[in-house]
Amino acid sequence: MFCKNRAVLCLLALILMTSQAFASSLAGKTIRFCGDGSGWPPYTYTLADNPDQILGYDVDVVRAILAPHDIKAEFFMPSWKQCLEHSEAGNVFHVALSASFHPEREKKFLYTDSYYETEIHYFYAKSRFPKPPNVLIAADLFGYGRVCGRYSYNYEGTGVLKNDKLALIGKSFSALVSRTLSGYCTFFIARPSAIVGFGLLGKKLFTEDEIEYFPVPGADKDHFYMMVSRQFPQAEELRQILNDGIARLKKSGRLQAILDGYYKQIE
Repeated sequence: MFCKNRAVLCLLALILMTSQAFASSLAGKTIRFCGDGSGWPPYTYTLADNPDQILGYDVDVVRAILAPHDIKAEFFMPSWKQCLEHSEAGNVFHVALSASFHPEREKKFLYTDSYYETEIHYFYAKSRFPKPPNVLIAADLFGYGRVCGRYSYNYEGTGVLKNDKLALIGKSFSALVSRTLSGYCTFFIARPSAIVGFGLLGKKLFTEDEIEYFPVPGADKDHFYMMVSRQFPQAEELRQILNDGIARLKKSGRLQAILDGYYKQIE
């Protein structure tokens, strides 16, 4: 019995020592995270009266994960294209936030586990379609005309859309709305959670009389991840810390509670 207990104690001690050694190599260091500068509320955003302060679900989640490891986090919001390019290199930024999955990205980044998910919708001008269009499958969208999306965004995680079939032209959501209302885009593709999230900034991108939207038929839920640069020397360690933290926050219910807190501010 003594030997058995001693073996268990030794194993627990080894696990504790290993985890402490694992975290210690990044302790005291600063990791730089980037998000989409045009705004991705409630996940990352800034307010007009304090544009240097980055807020949102992503920020709260990262800090909750890294603080117990004594790892500092800094947040930046360049254009999404610049975020991807500079975080890929792993020097200006180390991690890109709120990224959907694409095989080409996986060659350049280490994906964390998913830490939230959204549903993809198609949006259209009610002046063009007084009655909802007959969209039974995703392919039906393209029979009506041009289907637009955000520049440098990825829509293939839905399983039913291909980036090369979309006109990826809008550098902001407001640009997509404008082009749809003008008739240039028949539809634009977006996640309603981000569109509604602009309420945190005191903005409303369109009125109910202007735009209507529905889920893209057959689309999978779009999972979002953090992408750690493969060029970052401690990329594997950092991903493990982030994954462990995501799992811990999910299990405790805090992950959902953080997100719910932002949605309550919008209501």
